[in-house]
Amino acid sequence: MKTQTTLAVAVAAAIGLGLALSPSAVQAQDSTHSHAQHQQAKPAAADAHKHAAHADHHADTAVMTIPADHVKWEPDAPLMEGMRRMRDAMAGLHHHEMGHLDEAQVDQLATQVDEAAAYMFANCTLDAEPDVALHAVLARLMAGAEALHGDPADPSPVADMTAALADYPKLFDDPGFAEADEGTDHDDA
Repeated sequence: MKTQTTLAVAVAAAIGLGLALSPSAVQAQDSTHSHAQHQQAKPAAADAHKHAAHADHHADTAVMTIPADHVKWEPDAPLMEGMRRMRDAMAGLHHHEMGHLDEAQVDQLATQVDEAAAYMFANCTLDAEPDVALHAVLARLMAGAEALHGDPADPSPVADMTAALADYPKLFDDPGFAEADEGTDHDDA
């Protein structure tokens, strides 16, 4: 059953990411919409878990193909704030890869990832094409958080989450995010 589920996840992820940067994939959507339109006034934690379940079909995707000629999209203020929250949580999770966190700390940081995603879903308003690409990035982050909640002793989801976070400044023109990231040294070995 696990192999069948993994294959389904891989196929869904390939389809989802194949559409992520394709203009034709988003033509049927409204040109601008808010993630808040996807929800009925629900608590942020419940919404994050709902989106995490939705994200499971993207879980095994380690690399997002971004065309060399991609013109970065302009993020809105909630997206920039949410991605800074995401980066802060991921900075903590980096220590998990080195064995420096206990299970409670990992679970707390995974919850911060969930909360950052929920914040963005509730507050971001993007055009359809960047919205689809953002969903692909967030799906990978939420799938990793869900895996960490399930097995906080296993640091392996952090690598794909880190790769997903690295895709954000390649997709969106957020100079504050890129500048802060350049100043971060992750060589703690």
